[in-house]
Amino acid sequence: MGVAVADGTRIDDLNVIKSVSTGLQKIVDELERLDDDDKYGWSREVIGHEELANRLNDFATNWDYKRSKLEEELKKLAGITKAAAEAYEQIDTDLANAVRRQEKASKGRG
Repeated sequence: MGVAVADGTRIDDLNVIKSVSTGLQKIVDELERLDDDDKYGWSREVIGHEELANRLNDFATNWDYKRSKLEEELKKLAGITKAAAEAYEQIDTDLANAVRRQEKASKGRG
């Protein structure tokens, strides 16, 4: 079990959110490393069958398009999870500071 932060989120939950964000960004980085501009070289001469070469080229073109869409969505999700983790941390810090101020004010009155 993790340590609870001020808003009830456990520290290990926060670490999971951070880990998800980092993992998603790594996937995006790997997808971006693939060379979109590289021609696949699946010609009739290389494959030996024109229809198969056409199908492979169709698949590659479709994959490039869908990979691009996947990258876009993963980038968004990585950004959302990163922002969520940062927001939870900021909220926890703000709440902890408010509690400390309140405790200090209470001690000053007593």
